[in-house]
Amino acid sequence: MQAIKQIFKNIETCLSYSLSKRAKLFKKLCGERVIDLLLHMPSYVIEKIYTEQLSKEMVDQIITTKVRIDCVEQPNARSRKPIIVFGKCGEAVVEILLFNYKMSQNYIKSAFPIDSCIFVSGKLGLSYANIFQFVNPEKLASKSIAMQHSGSFNIYPLTAGIFQNTIYAAMKEGLRRLDDDDIDEWLPEDILFKNGFPKFKDAIKSIHNPKISQNSELETAERRRLCFDEMLAEQINIRLMQPKGQPSVIIKNNKSLISKLMNFLDFELTESQDKALHEIFTDMESSKGMMRLLQGDVGSGKTIVAILAALYAIESGYQCALLVPTEILARQHYHIIAEYFTRLGILVEMLTANETGKLKATILERVESGSAKVLIGTHAIITDRVKFHNLGLVVIDEQHRFGVGQRLQLIGKGTAPHILSMTATPIPRTMVMAMYGDIAVSSITEKPKGRTEIITTAIRINKIQEVIEAIKKIISQNQKIYWVCPLIEENSNADYTCVINRFHYLKEYFSDDVQMLYGKMKSAEKQKIFANFKEGRAHILVSTTVIEVGVDVPDATVIIIENAEKFGLAQLHQLRGRVGRSHLQSYCILMFDPKLSQIASERIRVIKSSGDGFYIAEKDLLLRGGGEILGTKQSGQKKYKTFDAYSSENQPVIYEVLKQTSRLASEIVDQGLVEHYKNLLAIHVQENPINIKKSF
Repeated sequence: MQAIKQIFKNIETCLSYSLSKRAKLFKKLCGERVIDLLLHMPSYVIEKIYTEQLSKEMVDQIITTKVRIDCVEQPNARSRKPIIVFGKCGEAVVEILLFNYKMSQNYIKSAFPIDSCIFVSGKLGLSYANIFQFVNPEKLASKSIAMQHSGSFNIYPLTAGIFQNTIYAAMKEGLRRLDDDDIDEWLPEDILFKNGFPKFKDAIKSIHNPKISQNSELETAERRRLCFDEMLAEQINIRLMQPKGQPSVIIKNNKSLISKLMNFLDFELTESQDKALHEIFTDMESSKGMMRLLQGDVGSGKTIVAILAALYAIESGYQCALLVPTEILARQHYHIIAEYFTRLGILVEMLTANETGKLKATILERVESGSAKVLIGTHAIITDRVKFHNLGLVVIDEQHRFGVGQRLQLIGKGTAPHILSMTATPIPRTMVMAMYGDIAVSSITEKPKGRTEIITTAIRINKIQEVIEAIKKIISQNQKIYWVCPLIEENSNADYTCVINRFHYLKEYFSDDVQMLYGKMKSAEKQKIFANFKEGRAHILVSTTVIEVGVDVPDATVIIIENAEKFGLAQLHQLRGRVGRSHLQSYCILMFDPKLSQIASERIRVIKSSGDGFYIAEKDLLLRGGGEILGTKQSGQKKYKTFDAYSSENQPVIYEVLKQTSRLASEIVDQGLVEHYKNLLAIHVQENPINIKKSF
């Protein structure tokens, strides 16, 4: 097989200088390589029509046309009214409205000279007076350029600093590079024929040379082909990650430690928790090995289920590792688990990047000797220096925060240990298959008894004084408040509040009763600030979404989410789950900018109307299926390049593709055919154990 060279080159080295200056923006948008650019899929296709005679049948279509200018009406510079250019297209009267244009009168005269003809391209509208209108159209230099603005055009997702024309120019060069490469086809002929798939190169070319019949869903053979490729690469990678031929440890005992711990608890397990535990114990009693995903709403009690699973392993002589994404969450788990296990004579250790020197050496020795039965930690427990005596169970909390390779490193520290992953973000079954293969799923669908429903309200951001008066009453009752902002500091590209500004603003009202927390702080400083908040030395914690996962402060009863319209549904629900963790009545206040998009407004409506994470996940799926590209990345969602995995319209097609690619991936790995698919893996797989990408 010939090596692919051109499309694996860096965008900056391949594209022209004017585009290479935007290399960082392309990296943010789609990736560094030319192939990443070519796999940047259009959201939809529009049709632009060139005409010099307008008609009402053309309203709401993209029209390119010639306009003879009659006069220009320029309002006062301080006015918010648009500049209006009056003219004619054939016999039809046309208004061109230019909003947010800060132009001198001399510039307007030169740009739109009376009795001259200009070419414009934009959506054709109709005013209340039945006059044809263009709002902020594109002004074109000549008729020849205007003629080029007719036909079918892809509309691509963008980022600040990159425009559609930039993408078009880059794609043109990328397709030329694709033509220069001699790419052998990796899919067998029978797969191509059976599914009506084009070859890989032809599929890419067709998508970026659109016809109006194409769209962003998986209805075209070209889209399905690229979806098939990406899913196949993922399924091959999952199988390469799975340990082969090694039976897992069999864990079976009389559960005496579990019985003792249950006597310490001041609550009873819910039916969902009991059912999940039964499924977990059944898996651990088998040599096949547990690969189970435990999903449950925020505050549903996943942690106690994991603790009981750990005890089951410990009573059979094995150790347990608990991997978590943040140091704050690691320390919280440590304090909870150590409090329980100390009563049972079980040693629990914690390892994060903050443990160093003699303390770290002592922890490592206790884990390696087996005297420490549980190790809780962040990425630090994945490192080579960490060695277990007899690892039997691996628990991964908020599993989507870790790559496949990271999970494999931890699992490799035992002899085929059982694996329990946990998530508070419900995932469609098809996506579970895509991310984990044929993994078993347990769901906790109830909340612990005694928890009150969180009252969620939405308020305009300009009513902040009302919010401040309300939280004064909360503080007087010795309860605590989270105040979440989307940014750490001011950003010229973002018109919303940052943590630092809000912290200083609130200090004017609450003095030292306000603390500030964000991810870039030093570890010791974060620990001190969070301890101050938890122990009541401060009652307001202004933070980024660093507190999104797992943080548990029972007397925190209010969370204020500022610029709530900037967050996705899953993240809003996760953040809301930081309160409502006791019998105390809790509140979530969504502060929003009144200029809401339709989908942002619907997200806020859904959060206000329901506290059910599974329902919210379904609504999230439907809303994102509508085509809006959210401004804030969703927690727990895997980003695929060639299709929207969460679109409700795509689900049936994805499920069929998954069944096909799952079977084919098993054949490829079992028959030792991975080498034939190395280019496919290098295109799509971000990490894999055989380091295929290092060849390029």
